[in-house]
Amino acid sequence: MADPANLYNEVLYNTFPRQQTHPDRLAAVGTLFGMKPTPITNCRVLEIGCGDGGNLIPMAYALQGSSFVGVDLADGPIATGQATIAEMGLENIALHLLDIREVGGAFGQFDYIMAHGVYSWVPADVSDRLLAICGELLTPQGVAFISYNAYPGWYVRQMMSEMMSYHTRKIAGPHARVEAAREFLSFLTEGNTLSANWQKILGDEAKAVVARSEDAILHDDLEPNSHPIYFREFVEHAARYDLQFLGEAEPHNMFDLGDRVATLATDVLEREQYLDFLRARRFRQTLLCRKGVTLQHAPGPEVMESLLFSSPAKRLDDGQVQGLRGVCLTGAHEAVYRVVSALGEMYPLPLAFEDLLPYAGDREGLCNMLLGLVVAGFCNIHIFDFPCEESVTEKPRASRLARYQASKSRFVTNACHLVVELDEVARHAVLLMDGSRDHETIARELAAMTEGATTDQIREALPSSLEWLAGRALLEG
Repeated sequence: MADPANLYNEVLYNTFPRQQTHPDRLAAVGTLFGMKPTPITNCRVLEIGCGDGGNLIPMAYALQGSSFVGVDLADGPIATGQATIAEMGLENIALHLLDIREVGGAFGQFDYIMAHGVYSWVPADVSDRLLAICGELLTPQGVAFISYNAYPGWYVRQMMSEMMSYHTRKIAGPHARVEAAREFLSFLTEGNTLSANWQKILGDEAKAVVARSEDAILHDDLEPNSHPIYFREFVEHAARYDLQFLGEAEPHNMFDLGDRVATLATDVLEREQYLDFLRARRFRQTLLCRKGVTLQHAPGPEVMESLLFSSPAKRLDDGQVQGLRGVCLTGAHEAVYRVVSALGEMYPLPLAFEDLLPYAGDREGLCNMLLGLVVAGFCNIHIFDFPCEESVTEKPRASRLARYQASKSRFVTNACHLVVELDEVARHAVLLMDGSRDHETIARELAAMTEGATTDQIREALPSSLEWLAGRALLEG
């Protein structure tokens, strides 16, 4: 029976695939900055605060030559995750109901450790133990992912959280507290309640919080153990456990395109802190490694040859090409447009350097081009090609993971560890695509499940629907 005293049992924290925590991302950033991370197809992974395994289980499914361990203190989510593992028949993953403070050497060494949403939301002795685990259990070239709330940007949200906590201090029950918090924020921002100056500071922030899910408001904004921290303080804390700053899980955030802090910062750590000041950063996803590892935080263009790249690049009506994070290119060399067009056609799957070379025609030029795209945030970097079936076969088969998830939800995980939302027709199509049915059989059965659509209509629309599913990396051979 779930522990009623644990709020994570009463209001489940939504766990889902986070690509920035995937061993692929951790290894890619490590490679970018001079490390030699363990190949992710044969590695050991630990997730601290795994919940029901929504992030970890898809990794284990995709990387069956690697082993995965998750720990969490909420027994309800752990039981759910364990049931999923049993139903999926996965043998390379185990979830444990365990206090972080009890994780020790008996678990062995890990090549990749991640803890999303833990460090800033637990008592000080638990955050100490989290970093101690990384210091004790990381392999020599291991990488750890730790997310946390950061100053100075968190100060605005902190004001709001403190007001919400005060307003709801006498309200019993997590659901009622969240509802009261939302009502209070709406009161603040509606009807000119705030002064003009405060409206500018708090107005948009309050609207953003009101729109958040119940679990996010309860476990993030109303969490009594909330401990934001400056980047410099986090790095000092990590250093006490012989860990050093490797980079950010979103590495483009580390580059100062305007060279604005060059006169203020003498090393990478100072630069990161000053960039936080300039950007008012509120949240970090920091990667750590062992202190003795030699790093190169000014990567040369030649590093690009060892990486893969992905971007949903598309040409806009005004002629610009838009990639990830809304970054746009305009007036670039024609070779750049050829390269990014190739990335856009393949997305979400990545392309290797050698695959892109024919579009650039020049190895050195492609190195410089890709480094510029990475620094700008136009594309993501990878070391893994996320194998899947790229074409629609005679008897198409959706991934077993996607079929399992589609039986319970409209949200499924693709081969690239990204969430894909399906409408009801697509969800039923995925359930039917087990490799035993040809297109005609799928059309007939899908028509029987779909109100208001004839078999002829479904038959006509099916080819494009199957291509859509293949283009989202949801099929397997």
